[in-house]
This record gives sequence, structure tokens and C-alpha cells, in this order.
Amino acid sequence: MILHYLYTLTILTCRLRAFLADQFSNFFRMTARDRLIEMQQLSGMEEGLRNTRNDSTFVNDNGLAHFLESVDSIRHILMTLNMDRESIQNEQEASLAAGCADPHKCRTVNDHSDQFIRQARVVRGRLREATDDLKNYPESGFGTGRARHEQVRTLITSFETIMTKFSEDQTSYKKRASRKVAEYFRKQNIEVTDRQIDHALENGSLFSLTRNINMGVSEKKALFDDVKNRATDIMLIEKHIQDISELFEDLHAMVQQQGETIDRIETSVCNATEYAGRAERDVRAAVQYRQKSYKWKIIICIVLILLVLILLMAAKAFLWPF
Repeated sequence: MILHYLYTLTILTCRLRAFLADQFSNFFRMTARDRLIEMQQLSGMEEGLRNTRNDSTFVNDNGLAHFLESVDSIRHILMTLNMDRESIQNEQEASLAAGCADPHKCRTVNDHSDQFIRQARVVRGRLREATDDLKNYPESGFGTGRARHEQVRTLITSFETIMTKFSEDQTSYKKRASRKVAEYFRKQNIEVTDRQIDHALENGSLFSLTRNINMGVSEKKALFDDVKNRATDIMLIEKHIQDISELFEDLHAMVQQQGETIDRIETSVCNATEYAGRAERDVRAAVQYRQKSYKWKIIICIVLILLVLILLMAAKAFLWPF
């Protein structure tokens, strides 16, 4: 009977051991499988993050490439604008060299000047967009931001130079055209000053000066036509100068904005220099403090050694009689 109980207990123990072994095996198998799945998920997440970074870098590269393409386009327009300015200057010289005001030449000069100003407005708009876009790229940040600011600043300077020369050309052309009108009157022994001509142009009374000229109808009509063409030409030049003044106002605003950026950079550099000097002083103070701490540690060690020696000698002297 006892043997039967022992046999039954042994069988139950074996089955329990097999059951526990099976459960532990399943547990570890599931754990390994879960770890494998988790590792795969983490690997996928890492790959996704890597792809996201690559996409972000690709977008940034595309943004820089688009910016450089826009800069090249504006630079090409500026080159064309400068060549147009030189062509207009040559056309003005040809118009002034004519003995009388040629309506076709005057019209060519004025049409070409109108086209120049329209193109200048396009450049102004694109430079304004580029300047506003620089707010997203601080110059004190990465190298690309600094490069963007330098490129836009160079374009603005080039545009300002071209417009300054064009304004000077128009002003000179206006003065020389006014002298031409004065020469027409002096040929008929009518003395007029440049101020009188300017005043007559502003009031629209320039043609009244031809009333007292004693000459034939055909000659008077020819003189009247010359004066009329020159006067019309001068009034159009005045309009062009006003348009140039408006362009210069926007240019000055953009230059001022760039100047404020430069001032902020200068302030940052000064602050950085001050911080660097302060950090250098702090480092020197820390080095001196460290050297002093080493000295004090050595002194304390020497004092402790001396105290131990004194105590040993005192103990030896005290215990010697015994």
C-alpha cells in the first residue's frame, strides 16, 4: 500500500515537472518572439526616422537650390537692365545730337525708358520677396543663412548702383534737353533762362513764348513742333524721375533692413567678445583656485604627518619607562 502511494506520488511529480518545463519553455519562447517583434518595430521606427531626416535634408537642399536659382535669375535680369541703361543713354545722345527734335527718336527713348522702369519694378518686387524670406534664415545661424544674406545684399547693391546711374542719366538728359529748348529761342533773339523754361513747363505755358516770334508760318510751325517735342520729352523724363524716386524709397527701406541686420550681427559679435573675455577670466580664476587648493592640500598633509609623528613620539616617550 505504501509502495502504491509512493509510485503514484512519483508519477504526479514527474507530470508536474513536465508541465512546469513545458510552461517555462512556452514562456521563454513567447518572450523571445516578443523581443524579436519589438526589435523589428524599433528597426522600422529607426528606418522611418532616418527616412524623415533624409526627406528633411532633401527639402532643405531643394530650398537652397531654389534660392540659388532665383538669385541667378535676378542677376541675369540685372545684367540685362544695365545693358538697357547703356542703350538708353546712347539713344539719348543720338536724340540730343539731332538738329531738331525727332519725334521718332524721342518716342524710342521714352518707350525704352518705360520698359526699363517696368523691368526695374519687377526686380524690386523679387528683391522684396527675397528680403522678406530672409527672416526665416537668421544670419547668425548656419552657414547657409549667412550665404543667403550675402547674396541678397549683393543683389540689392547692384540694383541700387544701376538705378543711381539711370537716375543720373535721366537728370543729365533733362538738363540738356532744356538747354536745347533755350537754344531754339535764342536763335530767334529771345533770351530765356533754364528757370523760366522749367517754370513754363510746370505751368504748361511754354508754347506762349513763341507768339512774339516774327517768322513765316511754316518756320514758326517747325519751331513750334521742335519745342513741343522737346517739352513733351522733358515732361516724360520728369515722370521717369518720379518713378525712379519711388523705386529708391523701396531700395532704401531694403538697405535699411539689411543695415539693421548688420547692426544686430555687430551687437552679437560684441556680446560674444565680451562673453569670451569673461569666460577667459573665469578660466584663469579657476586655474588659480585649483593651484591654491593643491597647495592647501599639500600643507594639510604635511601638518597631519607632523601631528602623527609628534603623537607617536609623545606616546613612545610616555610608554618608555614601562
